[in-house]
Parts: sequence; C-alpha cells; structure tokens
Amino acid sequence: MTTALDRPTHPTVRSIQYLRAVAALMVVFHHSIIQIDVYEQALRQFNVGAAGVDVFFVISGFVIWLVTSERPVGAGEFFAKRVVRVAPIYWLITLAIAVMATLMPSLFRSTQFGATQLLQSLFFIPHHSLGQPGFIYPILVPGWTLNYEMFFYLVFGCLLVVRPLIWFILPLAFGLLVVLGLVFEPQGAIAQTYTSTLLLEFVAGVLLAKAYTDGRLQKLPPAAGLLMVLAGVAGFLLTAQAAVSGPARAFYWGVPGALLVAGVVLLESRGRMFSSRTLHLLGDASYSIYLTHILALGVFRVVWAKAVTLDVNGWQMGGFVVLGVVVCTLAGLVFHLVVEKPLTRFLNRGVARLSWGRGGLKGATPPG
Repeated sequence: MTTALDRPTHPTVRSIQYLRAVAALMVVFHHSIIQIDVYEQALRQFNVGAAGVDVFFVISGFVIWLVTSERPVGAGEFFAKRVVRVAPIYWLITLAIAVMATLMPSLFRSTQFGATQLLQSLFFIPHHSLGQPGFIYPILVPGWTLNYEMFFYLVFGCLLVVRPLIWFILPLAFGLLVVLGLVFEPQGAIAQTYTSTLLLEFVAGVLLAKAYTDGRLQKLPPAAGLLMVLAGVAGFLLTAQAAVSGPARAFYWGVPGALLVAGVVLLESRGRMFSSRTLHLLGDASYSIYLTHILALGVFRVVWAKAVTLDVNGWQMGGFVVLGVVVCTLAGLVFHLVVEKPLTRFLNRGVARLSWGRGGLKGATPPG
C-alpha cells in the first residue's frame, strides 16, 4: 500500500520501499493460509502475516509527514493527489469483484453485497459485511484498511493549515478518539473505525518522521537501528500464534511495526542499508499486490482444488502457500505496470493541468 505523493522532491527512502514490499507479502501470506478449509485448520494459527497492515499504517504516517514537510502543500493539492493515488484502482477492482462475484461466485468464499454495500465500499464508508457478519469489511476485503487511510488523510489534510503543529495536534486528536472508543465501546461500524487504537499507528509514523526530518533519529548509532529491527521481528515472531484482535492489536503489532520502520530508516541514514532493485520494484507495486491478491488467490484456489487431492500434508500445504504468494506477486506486478502506473500518471497530469489552469494550487507546479 503506497503512500507517497506523486514525484516527491525528497530522495526516496529505500528502506521504506523495501518494508512496503515485505508488508504486502506478509498480508498475501496471511490470506493464502486461510483459502482452503482443510489447510486453514492447520495453518490459521500462524496469523502474524496480518501484521503487515500495521506496518503499512506506520509507513503511511511516516511518508505523509515526510512529503508534506519537504515543501508547502495546500489541502487541495494534498486531497487531490491522495484520491488519485488511492481511489481509482481500488474502484476498478471493487467493481470487478462485484461483477465476478455475481457471475462466478465460486471464486469468492464469502462475498455478499447489495447496492448499499457497494456504494459504501466505493466511498470508503465503514460498514458491517454481509458475508462475514461481525466484521467491518467492504466488498474488496483488504479495502478495510483504506477506510483508516482515508480518515487519516482527511484529518491530516485539514491540519495543513497549522502545518508546524500537526505533529502535536494529530496525536492529541487521535488519542482523544481512541480514549472515547475505549470508554464507550461503540458498536456502529463508523464509530468503531474512527475510534480504533489502530489510529495510533499512524501517529507513531508521523512522530518517527518528525524525529527523522529534525535529525534526531539519525543521531542514534547504527547498533540502535539493528536492535530496533531485531526487536520488531522478535515481536512479530512471539505473537505468530497469538489471537491478536481488538484494542490490543496496536500494542502487539503496532509497536513491532514502529520499531521496524524506525530501525530500517536509522540504518539507511547511517549508511547501513543494502540496495535491491527487486525489493524496490516490489515496494512500488505493493499497493497493486495488496489490492489484487484476493482475486489472484481466488483463481489459484479454484485451479489448485481441481488439480490436487486436498490433504493435510505439510508439503502440499506449503506448496499451496508458496505458489500462492508467487502467483499473487506476479499478478500484482503486472497490474502495477499495466494499469496502476500509467493510470496514476495520466490522472496526476490531469490534476496538475486543472489546478494550473485555475491559477495553481498552493505548491503546485505547471505540467511539463
């Protein structure tokens, strides 16, 4: 799930790109182990792959602070680029799933929706799933995270009018919402989402980014970065078989996620980060991988079930998971190169021309 504004002026933080790739593959792994019932009973306990989402949330806070602190960005430009970056391919895939679930329901295990759920999904309005009662999921299940992302963008964009104080006001605002959620325990989907402790993961990313742009993070020795990375990995491994849910999730997975982000950024700032074109490409494609992997897994599951006599066998289950991750990665890469990248470039040019033709949004540059 990418979060950078289009063509940022700051140098790309390679380690963040690598971590995006890792986070996306963690989520793909998580969903691959719950695709087939007989496998799920044996593999579901290894649910730590879901923590990739928590890593994404910390990264979102980090990158959004980074790109908006580099140069003046008006709220209009910020919102326009966020919508262009996040919404179009999400809409495309959501509509594709709606059509496919109607015509080929066997590809999906629990997709049910009506016109109301379709509209709520397209407009990032949290709502309870018809197919999975009790869960706040849109039609495209991984899109539940975008409800949080969009809320974070909305609050952050509104606070751009007090740019120097965002790092202070945002934690206070989200902290207050979290306290209200813990005290009143709301049952409505919107209230649950906007008072979730997961909001604190965005805050962690923002505060880490401020420490980075202020130069404080870089003052720590490289050994501290390595320890942070090791502590983050250890935190995930220790909770690999835990039933992590509810308010505690931000502690169990948000803290290790923040340690990972801080650690890799510190290591890179101190010249201790390797270079990998493959991980960088996967990082660029992480949003496409994240959004398309449910579709790819659905097709792969149907093909696998027809080609293999399903059995709770370590080699068979391992083969399904490994091949499933590979299939999803390749499908996401193709979608990124063929659809996401050219579509986003085209729409950003349109936004730039429109804003420049109207006198320019604050901080905008004329189209080349």
